[in-house]
Amino acid sequence: MSLHRTDSIHLGHGRVDKGMERVEIAKGVFQLRSGSNIGLIVQGDRALLVDAGLDKSAAREALRAAEELNVSIAAVFVTHAHADHYGGVAYLQRRLGIPAYAPGLEAAIAAHPLIEPIYLFSGAAPIQELRHKFTLAEPIQVRAVIASGPCQIEGFCVEAVALPGHAPDQMGLAIGETIFCADAIFPDETLTKHKVPFCVDMDQTLGTLDQLPEMPYARFAPGHGEALEAGEAIRRACTSNRQRLTRIRTCVFDHLCEPQDTASLLQSVAGDFALQITSATSYFLVRTTVLAAISSLEKAGTVQPLLSDNRLLWQRA
Repeated sequence: MSLHRTDSIHLGHGRVDKGMERVEIAKGVFQLRSGSNIGLIVQGDRALLVDAGLDKSAAREALRAAEELNVSIAAVFVTHAHADHYGGVAYLQRRLGIPAYAPGLEAAIAAHPLIEPIYLFSGAAPIQELRHKFTLAEPIQVRAVIASGPCQIEGFCVEAVALPGHAPDQMGLAIGETIFCADAIFPDETLTKHKVPFCVDMDQTLGTLDQLPEMPYARFAPGHGEALEAGEAIRRACTSNRQRLTRIRTCVFDHLCEPQDTASLLQSVAGDFALQITSATSYFLVRTTVLAAISSLEKAGTVQPLLSDNRLLWQRA
């Protein structure tokens, strides 16, 4: 973990760069490891970035890595519009004038970053704590929206792979036998430290975790942590993530012996996982996962809303 970012506010959603480690995981395919990893695909004297880290510091590290390899950055693909993954794009666009590509909904958010803190704050104008760089990146210019399937990005023949759940329209990017799989999985260290991984759609996240080990790739490079080999390594990581999410969902259901509001459920889940929430930002991120669990249970027909004395409660169906 040396040279990785070690300070974070929440579950891989935002961290402070303290240097990057460049690791070649396949010929011409690099993982720039830090708190939020960056992919670097090299062909000839040109490179394609996969994500760009939290801010201009991360972007400078990526640019330095490209310079050390004597290649120029041609474009960046944004896997999903969380600030720690595309916060460095604006700097690169100012510095290099490079184009950005992203999945449809993620492209819209990256172009209008206020959407992220707005949805975390239930659609209202967000409080100031949700307006820092961890949840509010600079806007970027997206040249084209990428759909899932084979595509060309500035001459790089790649394949975009739908990996929804952590973010609504999250996509991985595959080149050869390697896939940059964004935040479809978190390493065990993240699950141990942060307890409640962020997701907006629990059912989609679980579906992605089921599909990932069956995909035809030899290496899986996540947005946080080291690359994993196909077979037992990726299966074990997906199992750990699946077990954590299903445990969160079970905890939510178990606490509905009597109707509860969202805040009470969040407090109960935090207690079950010995999680001490110390900032409003972390609170809203954890709340999103709790609501994703409620949504999953409601879809399954086991939980339903209840209005009582002008309070929205959740109860078993």
